[in-house]
Amino acid sequence: MKLAVVTSGFLPVPAAKGGAVEALDDYLIQMNEKYAALELEIISIYDPKAQEMAKAFQQSHFTFVKPNPLVLPLDRVIYFLAKNVLKKANHMSYRYILQRLNYIGKVSRILQKNAYDKVMLENHSTLFKVIQKKKNAKKYEGRYYYHIHNEVKSTFGCKKVMLGTKRVIAVSNYINRTLSDFLGGFPKEKMTVLRNCVDTDRFSKEDNRALVPQLRRQYGIKNDEKILLFTGRLTQEKGIRELLLAFHMLSDPKVRLVVAGGYFFGSGMQGSFEEELKELARKAGDRIIFTGFVPYTQMPALYAMADIAVIPSVWNDPAPLTVIESMVSGLPLITTYSGGIPEYADQEAAILLPRDAHLPERLCQAMQKLLQDDGLRKKMSAAGRAKAQELNLDHYYHNFVEIINDRR
Repeated sequence: MKLAVVTSGFLPVPAAKGGAVEALDDYLIQMNEKYAALELEIISIYDPKAQEMAKAFQQSHFTFVKPNPLVLPLDRVIYFLAKNVLKKANHMSYRYILQRLNYIGKVSRILQKNAYDKVMLENHSTLFKVIQKKKNAKKYEGRYYYHIHNEVKSTFGCKKVMLGTKRVIAVSNYINRTLSDFLGGFPKEKMTVLRNCVDTDRFSKEDNRALVPQLRRQYGIKNDEKILLFTGRLTQEKGIRELLLAFHMLSDPKVRLVVAGGYFFGSGMQGSFEEELKELARKAGDRIIFTGFVPYTQMPALYAMADIAVIPSVWNDPAPLTVIESMVSGLPLITTYSGGIPEYADQEAAILLPRDAHLPERLCQAMQKLLQDDGLRKKMSAAGRAKAQELNLDHYYHNFVEIINDRR
C-alpha cells in the first residue's frame, strides 16, 4: 500500500532539526526499513541535512518541497514585526506563515498529480488545505487520515474536510476528546489512540552510562552532586519558570539542575522568555546549567547522567515524549496532571502534581522527597522502566500498520 505522509511544513523529516512529531515520523521510517509493510512517501519541507539523511532509507521515498526564494526572507520580516513591533504574545505562530502557505499549495499539487492509496496528515490542521484544494477531497474521499498530536484551535475553513477524515489517530484519549468537543462531535468509531513511543533500546542501554563521566566534566558537575533534569522547549507552557522558582527554594548545594533544550528545537532562535529564564537562573550561580538544543542522538546519555527528571507542564500537554524517555531511562519522574500525561505516567512511576498557584512549592517538596529517599527513587525507577517498555518501536509500528489498514 502506498501511503503519503504529509509532514508539518516547517520542521523537516528526517528530523534534522529535532521535533517530537518529526522524531515519531523517523521511527516509522526506520521500522519500515525492517518490516517493509508499507510503501511510504514522505512529503517534507526541504532541508539539506534532512535530504542527506534520507539517502540511508531504501523502503521510503522522500519528496522535499523547496519554498519559493522570497518566502524565507519575508517570513523573517513578518516574525520580526510580530515579535518586536506588534509585541504579539504568540509571535512564534507568525514564524512560518508564508512558508506554510507556499508548502500547502505545492503539496496539494503533489497529491493531485500522483496516485496514493492513502494520505496521512501530520498534526497541524492547516494541512487539511492540501485535501481541500485541487479537488483532492473527492480524489481521496474515504482515504485520508489525521495523526493528531496537539489540540486543534482552528479549522482554517476546513471543517467539512476534517469531518470527512477516514480515521483520527490521536496520541491520547485526551486529544480525541478535545477534537470531538471542538468540532461539535465526531464519530467515536472513527477515532483511535496510537500511543507515542521511543527507542527503548537506545535509552536503556548501559553504554549510555559510559559517557556520564565525560558529560559531568563537560558541564562542571562533581561526582558527588545529584542532578535534576529538565528536557524540552524553553517556553512558558513547559513550566520551566516554575521549576526555576522551585529550585531556588532548595537549600542543598550538592544538587544541580540541567536544563536541556532551546526555544524552538534546533532552529538556533532565542526568545525573550529564554533570556528571562537565564536572568532568573543567575540567582543560583552555577547550580543551573543551560545546555541549549541537544541533538536527539545525544539525549540518552543526558538521561543516564541524571538522578531525577522534572517535566512540570503547565498546559494540557497531549503526550510528551520526554515523559516516556525519562521512564524508560529509569529516572523517577516529577510531572503534572496535564492533558494526556496521566495516560502515560502513573503514581508508581511518577509524582503527579496539580497545576495551581502553589506549583513551585509543590515541585520543591517533591524534589526534596526524592533527593532524600534512595529507596523511593529505585522503586519509581523500576516501575517507570516496566511501564515504558511497552512503548517501543516495534509495538508502535505494528499498531500503526493495523490502524492504517483499517484492522483496528
